[in-house]
Amino acid sequence: GQLLQGAGILVFLSRGDEFLPVKEGDTLDGQYKVESLTLSEATFVHLPSGVRQTLEFGPPLKASGDAVRPGTSQVAKMPAPAAGVPASPAAPISKNANAGSASGTAAGEQPQEKTVAQPAQLRWEGPQSARAGANFSVTLRVTSAERIRSAPMQLKFDPALLESVSVRPGRYFGNAAGNFGYRINPDGSIFVGISNQSSGPASDAELVVLTFKPIRPGAAAEVSVASLNLQGAAGRAIAYNSLTPFKTTIAP
Repeated sequence: GQLLQGAGILVFLSRGDEFLPVKEGDTLDGQYKVESLTLSEATFVHLPSGVRQTLEFGPPLKASGDAVRPGTSQVAKMPAPAAGVPASPAAPISKNANAGSASGTAAGEQPQEKTVAQPAQLRWEGPQSARAGANFSVTLRVTSAERIRSAPMQLKFDPALLESVSVRPGRYFGNAAGNFGYRINPDGSIFVGISNQSSGPASDAELVVLTFKPIRPGAAAEVSVASLNLQGAAGRAIAYNSLTPFKTTIAP
């Protein structure tokens, strides 16, 4: 999957159940350097051999102040390299089966009634006020009739008002060791990759828990979801409701 933010491109790669958010110039496991990223492909250099490999993918999501609705979902897999041979990244492996599909009926058959799944519901949980210098936590919760297999996302906060202390998976994903990763950037963006094979439907379940330290009193601080891609079985996108930013007032 991809995320386009300003002039930069972030690509989410998967290795097994692990998500790897990468940008141009990153090096993966000391083996592959991300030489270039465009809107349609990534070029990797296998450092031990100097071999260049290209991974093609679809158009990116655009980051904004509101959550991006999930559409066609593509996941690019990078297998572990075989002994002495650099592994070529595979092509995108999954697409939303509902995107752009059409169905028909044979003569004499009655059309089947389709069941429309309700969109997942998201909400923030956290204190209405926080004291400068004292850590507080805010939780992103989800209710979904469908099992959520993975949830790559981008979160935003104001680094002039808040300092990110920690990011951890919520209880819905249980022990997500090896299936959870994140990166905090100086501009106040947090990229999170998380997945789980065993969770069932979510009922106001913890998706991710963020801990911040307020820096400056007398202002209202916000935490928002810039983009989110809830994925169900076989990588199928799960629609979700709009979500307003979380707000807390920083007291002296």
